Amino acid sequence: MLRSKAEREAEVKALRELLPKIRRYSAFGDNHRAAISAQIQVIEGNMSNDEIFDMEESGEWASNVREAASDALDWLEGRDLEEGPNPAKTWESLKV
Repeated sequence: MLRSKAEREAEVKALRELLPKIRRYSAFGDNHRAAISAQIQVIEGNMSNDEIFDMEESGEWASNVREAASDALDWLEGRDLEEGPNPAKTWESLKV
């Protein structure tokens, strides 16, 4: 079951507010902010799993960005996330 419009809007707002507060890169060079932007794109655009994988296959998204996008899709479709109740919560520990 898809999240309600209000839930989607609240999550996008939370992600946008977190975006500038999150450490840009991991110790492995993964771009956290690109991953958050991808999550916003998935939630706002109701992207499909195929569209997400196409973004990685085309080289537009690195694998960590695709993984974050997939997490956003899982949340959007009502599945639980391993790291937290919603995408924004999974980033909390990386605030600078």
